[in-house]
Amino acid sequence: MDSAVIMERNLLIGTSGYDYPEWKGVFYPADLKRKDFLSYYATQFNALELNNTFYNMPTAERLFAFYERSGGRLSFSVKVNRLLTHEIDRNWKDAAEDFKAALKSLHEKDCLSAVLFQFPQSFHYTDENRIYLARLIDSFQGFPLVIEFRHREWIRQSVFSGLEERGAGLVFCDMPRLKNLPAGNFSNTAKSPFVGKNAYIRLHGRNADAWYAASDVKNAAGSEKDLSEKNGSCRYRYDYSDS
Repeated sequence: MDSAVIMERNLLIGTSGYDYPEWKGVFYPADLKRKDFLSYYATQFNALELNNTFYNMPTAERLFAFYERSGGRLSFSVKVNRLLTHEIDRNWKDAAEDFKAALKSLHEKDCLSAVLFQFPQSFHYTDENRIYLARLIDSFQGFPLVIEFRHREWIRQSVFSGLEERGAGLVFCDMPRLKNLPAGNFSNTAKSPFVGKNAYIRLHGRNADAWYAASDVKNAAGSEKDLSEKNGSCRYRYDYSDS
């Protein structure tokens, strides 16, 4: 998609991570040094989803380094640390404070597009988890939040309304059709709920020999157009390829 269309539709397009040596000779020039991956990436995309923050608690200095190395050309989505989504314990509030402190360096530069909470399939729709989610979102007020559920129990109107009331968005995922996963693919995007000010689309692949055929890419472009037309007041739109 050309730059004019991206600007017109407020599109942010990028991948989940960028530091993949196997991309040399495919996406990156074969002779490009690894230390120059990010600066090259920033000439091809306008957004990046940082996922190493899920495994290691980031610091403000480390996140600011991504901004500097990209020349200030990228908008960043940052995946929340696993201590807040996968390994939750009684000290989650401390982890939340540490993570928010790290985010401030990007937030102050106005290049923090989204804070991504990706919950595992084991995170069920229970009273305890609903209360936790509400408190977690409330603790991150002031940041652009998007929530991804991996269990279809959460795909219900009461959840959508709760997210919208708290200013959080819902992630739409194109993924394999497996038991208990939300039913997400581009054949039914028009029926998918649109929650919040940001439309965040993640392309997970479908466990096929080739993740996406040309027809799938065409459907993805059509789905983005449908969202754009139905939600003209949307501030940003995201198309992330989860690699």
